[in-house]
Amino acid sequence: MTTDLFNNPLSSQPTFPLSLWQKRQATLLYYWMSFDYLKGLKGMIDKLMAGSDVLLDLAKSQGRDALIADERWGVRDTSANWSTYGHSALADFRKSTIRLLAWRTNESYCGTGAHQCGYLLGETSSRWMTEEEEERFNQQFEAIYAYATRIDEVSGAGGQKYLDDRDMIAYWQEYGSRFPRLPRFRVRADVVGETGKLPPRTGVYVPQDDPYGTLQFAWTGNSDGILGKAQTYNDAGLAAVKVMGRNAIWQDEQKMMAYVIEALKQKRLQPANGFDWKEVDDLDAAWLVLSPQAFTEHPCKWYFVEMIDGEFDDATEDETAIEPVYRPNVPAGSPCPESGWWFTPAQPASRRYFKQGAVMPALGSDYGDTYWQWSPDQSAPTL
Repeated sequence: MTTDLFNNPLSSQPTFPLSLWQKRQATLLYYWMSFDYLKGLKGMIDKLMAGSDVLLDLAKSQGRDALIADERWGVRDTSANWSTYGHSALADFRKSTIRLLAWRTNESYCGTGAHQCGYLLGETSSRWMTEEEEERFNQQFEAIYAYATRIDEVSGAGGQKYLDDRDMIAYWQEYGSRFPRLPRFRVRADVVGETGKLPPRTGVYVPQDDPYGTLQFAWTGNSDGILGKAQTYNDAGLAAVKVMGRNAIWQDEQKMMAYVIEALKQKRLQPANGFDWKEVDDLDAAWLVLSPQAFTEHPCKWYFVEMIDGEFDDATEDETAIEPVYRPNVPAGSPCPESGWWFTPAQPASRRYFKQGAVMPALGSDYGDTYWQWSPDQSAPTL
């Protein structure tokens, strides 16, 4: 029998199935925070530095600096100046990435040096390059910056993690083709984290009680690894999801435009970013109106999402694309709002059936106040 960290049978823990969207989020988070992904960043930096070395040698052999230096700007626009400042910025970026790779052995994570490198490169003249050389260099660095930004967004310092459902849907459109088969995940209801605290294990976590809360990656090796607040839909966002569905919101241009235009007319949404209903004429405009009005955040408790090495989840989208229903936690002493199976993190193996209206009991424990949660597993136990 499989046991948890404390030798308790995993079969005694409540089942917590992930939706298709949550599986996709977990897949992306583990991918972006993997050692191989970080190694890929170093490889991209190495390639760009090698290419810039070739350009610098070419500029020197062609005597470009003698043609660029002048009395007003001195050597500001020369390859020699770029070598001192621009190339050094890339070298520092590379060193910081090597340092991040070393930290991973201690389960320590951190943002990359992409922003600082980009700032320094922006302050350093590249007029010594030809237009084609400059365009090619900029394209390569922009690709590196976008690649590194995924790490930066996931590892937000001090638990400041702002990725929401809209972001993750957009990123799945970009990265989903890399995963023809999703990894298999197991939610460990015995491994519980809490907003503002370091997690018990390094990895991905799912909110206990919010099917729309974005999953997060948290770690144990340094203080920035704490779990943040759950980024989730507010009432306006939930209304939009209910009307459009998860497969359409943020993606289906016609449905997004129709919903936002009607919501603006009915004043369920306010004009935002200068757009009124007459100006919502494409997907981007609908995004700009709905995005700032659709989300909120709240502290919560989290379950660890374990990725099972070498195993894949071959469930089809039709089998998993069931709209989640949000049910709030119920404090002990309150009447049960809906007949069904409920459980509480206050006690292992607490899943039990309550009829609507039955008073839900308090269970003494060191966990804190008793709050009952709707169990994702609504099947009766087999004898």
